[in-house]
Amino acid sequence: MADLHRMVDYMDRLLDAGSIADYCPNGLQVEGSSEVTGVVGGVSACMPLFERAVEAGAQMVLVHHGMFWDGESRVVKGSLKKRLGFLLEHGLSLVGYHLPLDRHPQVGNNAQLFERLGLTERRDFGRYKGQTIACMGSLPEPLPFDDFLSKTSRMLGKDDLFHLPFGPSTVRTVALCSGGAPDLVREAVEVRADVYITGEASEYVYHLAREEGIHYIGAGHHATERFGVMALGERLAAEFGVTCEFVDIPNPI
Repeated sequence: MADLHRMVDYMDRLLDAGSIADYCPNGLQVEGSSEVTGVVGGVSACMPLFERAVEAGAQMVLVHHGMFWDGESRVVKGSLKKRLGFLLEHGLSLVGYHLPLDRHPQVGNNAQLFERLGLTERRDFGRYKGQTIACMGSLPEPLPFDDFLSKTSRMLGKDDLFHLPFGPSTVRTVALCSGGAPDLVREAVEVRADVYITGEASEYVYHLAREEGIHYIGAGHHATERFGVMALGERLAAEFGVTCEFVDIPNPI
């Protein structure tokens, strides 16, 4: 059994949560039980995830995408009312880390993608408000693009990756940023990456990628942001002796 606030303080310090400007609160979003024996993690705060947490007997829900975002209404109604009511009724704490979890050099979403893709020679990539949130690197040996695409598909467990095959036939340098970061394709072009991987694409990306000669992979916002919560949950389990279960609530986007 562990103290909720000690666990949140540990994660805040580990992720240096206050060091980057974000558009949502990072850390504790809803306070539940002060004592935690079980944690359920997922990509995004949603009712199916909360229900699974109750079924598992957990006291904390750990997510990448929380419930509160700048620019949204502060009126508690509709789905927000239902979610908040459910959390309070069941004594569930909601803890979320957005950009701090994307950018962490070990447990971060991008660090985890980098490792799972077997990249080397890690370099900073992805400028956001003067800070780096992502990374890039090199394959140990050049690969035909189709082979690299298949490797990425297997790693993510997703066989319908959106891709624009406009780069070289053989690739080695890969830039990546988890989630929704199509704008960073311009930086990927600047650093001469062969491939840019993110979660989503915007309309303009097609012509830009074609004219600049770069491969663009939109691997899914949800799919590219699972591994950070998994890795952070493993850290919590080791540090505090609690159970941590990752629940992958399906999301095709």
